[in-house]
Amino acid sequence: MTSAVSHVSEDMSPKPSHSRLGPTLAWLARLSLAGVFLAAAAPKLADPAAFAAAIANYQAFPDVSVNLIATLVPTLELIGALALLTPWRRGGALLLAGLLLGFTALLAVSLARGLDLSCGCFGASASETADPVSALHLLRNLGLLALAALVLAAPRPASVR
Repeated sequence: MTSAVSHVSEDMSPKPSHSRLGPTLAWLARLSLAGVFLAAAAPKLADPAAFAAAIANYQAFPDVSVNLIATLVPTLELIGALALLTPWRRGGALLLAGLLLGFTALLAVSLARGLDLSCGCFGASASETADPVSALHLLRNLGLLALAALVLAAPRPASVR
């Protein structure tokens, strides 16, 4: 006598809910990173002269390059932020990670030199000391770098491979 054995395919079993956690975290990281950099770029693009003054206060770049940097940095921030919202999100994350590494190095050197200056990270402020450079800026940048890493670590959609 044979008994009927029901076979349940492993492929038919429900997927654990954590399988969607990775893409959701990557999506949230993309939105957060894009929002931060859109918010950072907008005031700098609106008032490049004020951002150039903030850059000059770091005393890290030749005077002749300050205006170019004040134009180039927010443009790259805008491009990177917008790219995060497109299929070029990995390129945007790489661009923003590169900028963040540069910003973090500049902040660390400024702190080590004991400079008392405004960050200028989100454009010019009403007062020079409204956003003074501190270790919190370094921590914020490390958090933003972690978001960029999440975007880069996310699997590529099948249509992009």
